[in-house]
Amino acid sequence: MKPLKILIDNKDIWSPYYPYSNLETTHQYLQNISTKPNYIINLSEQMNYLEQGYYACLLAHSNKDTIIPTVETLNSISHFEETLLSNLINNKDHKLLHTLKTEFLCLKIFFGVTNIKGFEKIAKKIFETYPAPILELILEKQNSLWKIKKIAIGHISSLNDTEQTIFANALNKFSSKVWRNRKSKKNYYYDLAILHDPDEILPPSDSKALKNFQKAAHSLGIYTDLITKDDYMSLLEYDGLFIRTTTSINHYSYSFAKKAEDNNLVVIDDTKSITCCTNKVYLHNLMIKNKIPTPESKLIFKDESFSPQKLIDELDLPIVLKIPDGSFSKGVKKAKSVEELQQILNDMFEQSSIIIAQKYYYTDFDWRIGILNNKPIYACKYYMAKGHWQITNHNKKTTQHGSSEAFAIHQVDKAVIKIALKAAKTIGNGLYGIDIKVVDNKPIIIEINDNPSIDSDIEDAYIGEQLYTTIMLEFLNRMNYKKLPYANI
Repeated sequence: MKPLKILIDNKDIWSPYYPYSNLETTHQYLQNISTKPNYIINLSEQMNYLEQGYYACLLAHSNKDTIIPTVETLNSISHFEETLLSNLINNKDHKLLHTLKTEFLCLKIFFGVTNIKGFEKIAKKIFETYPAPILELILEKQNSLWKIKKIAIGHISSLNDTEQTIFANALNKFSSKVWRNRKSKKNYYYDLAILHDPDEILPPSDSKALKNFQKAAHSLGIYTDLITKDDYMSLLEYDGLFIRTTTSINHYSYSFAKKAEDNNLVVIDDTKSITCCTNKVYLHNLMIKNKIPTPESKLIFKDESFSPQKLIDELDLPIVLKIPDGSFSKGVKKAKSVEELQQILNDMFEQSSIIIAQKYYYTDFDWRIGILNNKPIYACKYYMAKGHWQITNHNKKTTQHGSSEAFAIHQVDKAVIKIALKAAKTIGNGLYGIDIKVVDNKPIIIEINDNPSIDSDIEDAYIGEQLYTTIMLEFLNRMNYKKLPYANI
């Protein structure tokens, strides 16, 4: 585990706090750059461009140290322009501001913590956006809207007694959470974070599969932690990120992927894959552009007049209707009459301005071909849920799934594998689940899924533990590549 250093301009400033053996002045750090990576909390008050605190952040980056704040954070703050607070927080948190009687507020945030009651979530979100030990903000209400007028790096030397206590507690909690001790003393080459949601109803991997991933990683010399959305600030502790929670562009998983990419971590799924795969409008256009067979489709726009009967004449009944960013068969309905078609569209337009209408093809099963780095790694048949037209039935009180059957890659029709590879290549070199129907002996692409399901006794039913090893080996290869001197040029 890397040691934790705290940088400060003058050690006398630390006198109100408990002694810390790894306390260094900014000048000491700059004069004696360690050959081994460290975790660093930079409390320098000289953070302007080309001042000593700034240089410490800059050199930490080149030395592979993990530091807070980063140069990127300092640059973002120095170029900050006033912005609506609602751009950073959700509507629920924003309602709190309307209850305030004042129109001007000074806010101090210590590692995401503030002493202003009711502002806990707001402080945490601002800290995640501008991660720095101490932040000082000026909030102002203008025309009933709250704005962040100013944001700056706060100074530890200016804290009063109450603020010193809050800072010390926040620092202790932050450092123990972010830079925690490993449970094992075994030496590992790399650290991998596996992002999951223990409360998710339909997670991409069940608990047994997650354990299998960890077991495979450890056998390859990769240490793993199962992390959650609360571990955003600890992400830079790792060399890689494996997302095992449902993804979408407006989901926290995207923020994790973006932060991982920005800091040169190996990440699956990457933001491009999430962006491409989670929107069916994008995929529809991509398949057409690349001349890949897919169901005949039409885009229906909320603000444009359209004839339901004309759509039926073109696609026949029943018609499949899809909200562009649905997942796990959610946001997908089947219309069996003109009345049902209009009603479903009215309901869906409450959620999206564009709906995809597709020709319906009945098959007993869909092929799911798993692709990693443009190679097929597993194959399954997903059968339709009992008495339902989809693999997953969300209309029951409890979600019902159809049965599944796993196959060796060589047992699958070559045409199915070929179209799966062609479809995956249009997205990238990540991990994808390609859904395929065979209609009149010809395969057609139904979906391309980033973050595909990998559950125990389903996707691994044929090849077993080798599936998990294959995926973890890809992480190892990519991590090794990033260590090469020319890899990041």
